[in-house]
Amino acid sequence: MKTAARSLSLWLFMLVIAAPAVCSPAQELDAKIDGIVRAIGPDIVALRRDIHAHPELSLQETRTAALVAEKFRALGLEVREGIGGRGVLGVLRGAKPGRVVGFRGDMDALPVTEETGLPFASTVRVAHDGRETGVMHACGHDCHTAMLVGVATVLSRLREEIAGTVLFIAQPAEEVGEGARRMLEDGLFRDVKPDAVFAYHVADFAPAGVVVYVPGHVTANVDEFSLAIFSEGCHGAKPHLCVDPVFVGAQVVVALQAMIARRIEASDDTVVTVGSFHAGTASNIVPQRADLQATVRTYGEDERRSVREKIEQTVEGVCRANGARCELDYSFGIPSGYNDPALTERAAAVAGRLLGKENVVRGQAGMVGEDFGHFGSVAPSALLWLGAQPEGGTATLHAPTFSPDEAAIPVGLRVMAAVLLDALGR
Repeated sequence: MKTAARSLSLWLFMLVIAAPAVCSPAQELDAKIDGIVRAIGPDIVALRRDIHAHPELSLQETRTAALVAEKFRALGLEVREGIGGRGVLGVLRGAKPGRVVGFRGDMDALPVTEETGLPFASTVRVAHDGRETGVMHACGHDCHTAMLVGVATVLSRLREEIAGTVLFIAQPAEEVGEGARRMLEDGLFRDVKPDAVFAYHVADFAPAGVVVYVPGHVTANVDEFSLAIFSEGCHGAKPHLCVDPVFVGAQVVVALQAMIARRIEASDDTVVTVGSFHAGTASNIVPQRADLQATVRTYGEDERRSVREKIEQTVEGVCRANGARCELDYSFGIPSGYNDPALTERAAAVAGRLLGKENVVRGQAGMVGEDFGHFGSVAPSALLWLGAQPEGGTATLHAPTFSPDEAAIPVGLRVMAAVLLDALGR
């Protein structure tokens, strides 16, 4: 684990070596951004640590939302609170009219008991789903929220040079896939609609100082289904007297993987994972019911609907062939995230100018979910992966030992401030 001094020294060093020579208006503005980031960097790191030490679960982000709103007001932003629950919007209007761009940071934490050993580690414990658990920012949302405030600070100090409006969106409930949708349905953009929206997610697979961009689909549709298979039940010594829901459920699991291999084109990325399978209470009784739960990951609306149809056919066919009655409950969840190609390539070019082209890497779409995909229905959007790999690269997102490299924070501030200004058409 990096010490605080080592982490801060690293990002200060990166700022110095990455600063371009001042010879053009764009580079002059980059230099101003660098200076502001160097000045505010320690405060933003401290803010991240404060948020980390006081995590809040989805739809419960009371303290975090109030803290963000307080910071926004101190910067002179127009502030709206309580959007879609705990959502906060800060509006920065430049000195001149122009385009509108948005930057989203999510605020919620996970029901995970922290094991990092950090001096600012979470000690919060709550009752969740009938059990007591710790609460932890194991997905880097503490960094996202701190960088949201940090970029707002940078651009508020450059207000006189901004032509346009920047929307800073503090979103709740990303982890449960509810926050973005709730904020949009509650009129997040009722007063002003963005021409483009950006977001970060810290990356556990890339080191600090690296930005990974993915034009096109970047995250997956996150759908799910539950399946109940019914039986009259009978003695385990005479299984021929009833339908065995355990056997039928096992056949369903195998048939779903065969469906992916033989009924879906190989180039269409699809994942079906049965993560829960429960049945029975004794070894010598064929149970009356088996329950399965699964997650389904696809890209795009056409594919998600096609895969749903094939899953329904597969499940119903297996159950019918075995004489079993079943009930399938299938639901669509978070939509896949689609990075507007032109917007994403331009953001990557800005990042390359600041960090060096070798530190801006074109990546591939992943099967993870991110409800930032909802914003793509409103305006062209781009989610960038910000390298924050922990030392040794052993701790992954959502792990109780995950501790992102804080050297990523000033890198994120510099890049996003410049990306937003570029998107405004500076």
